Amino acid sequence: MVNRHHNQKLMPFVLFMVAFLVGADELLLGPILAPVGDDLGVAPERITLFITAYSLAIVFAAPFFGRLSDKIGRIQVILPACALFGLSSVATGLTDHFGLALATRVMTGLASAGMLPIAFALAGDQPGSKSMKQIVLVQAGLTLGMITSPGIGALLTAFHSWRFAFIALGCAAWLVALLLLLVSRKATPPASALSATASEPDLLVPRQASFRPLLIPGALGALLAMGFGLGGGIGIFNLAGQHLRDTEGLTVGWTGMMYAGLGVVSVLGNMGTSHAMKRFGSGRAVMRSALMVCMFSSVCLFSPLEELSSEQQTSWWAITLLLVAWSLAGGVGSPALQNHISQLSERHRGALMASGMSMMHLGVAVWSGTAGFAYTQGAGWVAALSAVLFFVAIIALKPAERPMETSATE
Repeated sequence: MVNRHHNQKLMPFVLFMVAFLVGADELLLGPILAPVGDDLGVAPERITLFITAYSLAIVFAAPFFGRLSDKIGRIQVILPACALFGLSSVATGLTDHFGLALATRVMTGLASAGMLPIAFALAGDQPGSKSMKQIVLVQAGLTLGMITSPGIGALLTAFHSWRFAFIALGCAAWLVALLLLLVSRKATPPASALSATASEPDLLVPRQASFRPLLIPGALGALLAMGFGLGGGIGIFNLAGQHLRDTEGLTVGWTGMMYAGLGVVSVLGNMGTSHAMKRFGSGRAVMRSALMVCMFSSVCLFSPLEELSSEQQTSWWAITLLLVAWSLAGGVGSPALQNHISQLSERHRGALMASGMSMMHLGVAVWSGTAGFAYTQGAGWVAALSAVLFFVAIIALKPAERPMETSATE
C-alpha cells in the first residue's frame, strides 16, 4: 500500500529525521535537569515528571493514532503530529511556569505518539525488501537521536540556555513537517480501504466493527516481546552504568562515553538486521536469537564481576564484550521485531506498530522502576529479573500456529 505520489528518494530520509527527533527528545533532559529546575524554581528531581508525563502520553495515545492512520492515512496523522511536536517543544522553551511546562511535555508526548509509530508503519508499507531497509533506517534514526541528544542538549545549554535546546528541537520538527508536506503530494490511502488486497493474516481475523489486535495470530507474543524484551531490556540496560560505577569505580564522564560508544554499536547492529533476516529467515527468529544473547549478557554482567576473572584487565575485557554483545544484539533485534509486527496484518499495521510502541514505553517505565528497586537489594536480583524478562519474551515469540511473517528472502 505504498503511496506512489511520495518522492521515494526523500521519504526515507524524512522518516529517519522523524525518528531522530523523537529519540532526541526522549533523552534531551538527562544532563540538563538541574538548570531546568533552577530556572523554573523547582527541585531537579521534580523535572523528572517531564519524562513521566511524556512517556505516559505515548503509552495511551499511540494505539489511537496508529488505528487512526489505518483509517484515514499515514500522512494525515504524522504531518500534524510533527507540527504539534514543534509547537509544544517551542512552548516548553518559552514558558516560565512549571505546571505549564509539564502540560507542554504532555503535548509533546501526544505528538510523538503520532510520529514514531506512524514512521515505522510508513516504512512497513513499502513493498518487498524496501520495507525492511526503511524500518532499519527509522530504527537507526531513533537510536542515533537517543545517543546524541544528551550531548546536544548539554552543548546548547552551555552555549545559550536549556530553553534554546527545546526551541531548536521544535524548529527542526517544523522543518521536517515542511519536508513531509513537500514529499507527499497525496495522502497515503487508508489500509482498511485496501482490504481487497489484504494479506493472509487479515483473512484469519473475524470481520467486526471493533479492532481486537490480540485476535491476529502472533500479535500477542510480539506485543509481549516489546514490553518484556525490548522495554525490559532498556530498563535494565540503564542500570549498567550505575553498576559499573559501584563495582569498578567508573566516573560519570567515562560512563557517558561508554553509553555513547554502545549506542554506536547499536546503530551498527541496526545496519546488520537485513543480513540477519536473510540468515535466520524471519524477524521473529532474529529477535528470539537476539533476546538469548541479551539474557546471557545481562545475567553475566549483573553477577559478581570479580568471579569473571582474577585479573582486573581480563575482567574489563569480559565486561566490554558483554556490553558490546548486548548492544549489538539489541540493535539487530529491535528492527527485526518491528518488521515482524509490520507483517502480521496489512490492514491493521499502523495500530499494531503503535500498540507495540506503547508496550515498549510501558515496559521501560515499569521495569526501570522494578530493576531500580531490585538493585537496592543486590545486583544478583537484577540478574534474576533480567533472566525472567528475557525468558518471557523468548517464549512469547514462539511461532504462531500459521506463520504470519514475511521472510526476508522473499
